[in-house]
Amino acid sequence: MPEFLDHDRSPPLHVALCADGDALDRFNDVLRHLVVGLVDQAVQLCLISADPRVESLCLGPVRSVTHERMVWPFSGFRMKRLLEELAPQPPTIVHAFSSGSYVLAQEIADAFDVDTVFGVTSLADCEALAQIGVRGVRRILAMSEPLMAVVLDQLRVPPAQVTPIRPGVQTLEHCACFAHPDRMPTILSTSPLERRSGVHELVEAVDQLTRRGHELMLFLLGHGRGEDALRSRVRERRLSAVVTVAHPIGDLTQAMRNADIFVLSAKVPILSGDTLQAMGAGVAVVAYPNSLCDYLVAGETAVVCQRATADSMAAAIEGLLRDQRKAQTLAKGGMDYVRIHHSVSEESQRLADVYRDIALSRTTFPLTE
Repeated sequence: MPEFLDHDRSPPLHVALCADGDALDRFNDVLRHLVVGLVDQAVQLCLISADPRVESLCLGPVRSVTHERMVWPFSGFRMKRLLEELAPQPPTIVHAFSSGSYVLAQEIADAFDVDTVFGVTSLADCEALAQIGVRGVRRILAMSEPLMAVVLDQLRVPPAQVTPIRPGVQTLEHCACFAHPDRMPTILSTSPLERRSGVHELVEAVDQLTRRGHELMLFLLGHGRGEDALRSRVRERRLSAVVTVAHPIGDLTQAMRNADIFVLSAKVPILSGDTLQAMGAGVAVVAYPNSLCDYLVAGETAVVCQRATADSMAAAIEGLLRDQRKAQTLAKGGMDYVRIHHSVSEESQRLADVYRDIALSRTTFPLTE
């Protein structure tokens, strides 16, 4: 933000931030830290979602509004009730965190005659933008450089309308990777418990490693429709003593502190705050090739598998198990990258500047001769 703009004299910022269930699944802790950062930036925030988990993100002056899902034939009545709840303190900007909230955010913005900001967190978000169009959207926020390139090249959005804002995560003081040599190596995954997420291949990779004599523990912290099938596979491979399947509870920071290797097993390109959290905790990251995650730099911040297969995953993990010093160097590289490129303060500052720029443009009139 230019130095001549005084925050105290800027228009008041009342931002309605809409987050759907998928956004909370992939970026829950990113949102938690962002809320704190925006409070520090004097942004008055209201979190809106049909998912009750949004209530746990609120603190101090931040309020949440949960609503019933906007499904026909009740959508009109439910939207009216949501707008009535927002009316006493109407938003000056409506921010849809990802595509699951685009329609909702636009309807709220239209009702209060304010501007919208759309976040782009995945290729699915880009496809949604292509379908509904970007007319009327004041700013598009891209979470990575590759996503920004897709928005600019494929959707032909003017560069001035797109702002890159990387998700912010905390960086811990000490590197977690193999910090306790007397403890059995621990592998962590937070991928959805579904076949498309690659968790079945990860279990297969762990089966290969145990057959080669490696002692380790794998924790699959997630949920999904494929959970029963995954548990059956674990039992069939006689890995119940090695593999633990559990639902994530609360902040993942403690789980990250106790892990040595974090695995991103998604076979399709996807962004997730969990991977950045693992890097910030000093956990060595192993991932399948992912064109959207510019923070996965092969050999510097992560081990990127040659192929999206169980064999390739097993080889990548085994390399870290055999050379723990290399794993720690990799983990420290990830910590440094997150500290520089994904700080919470930088994310909240850049986002608040976008809000202020939009709000100021609403109160600024062009000079006439």
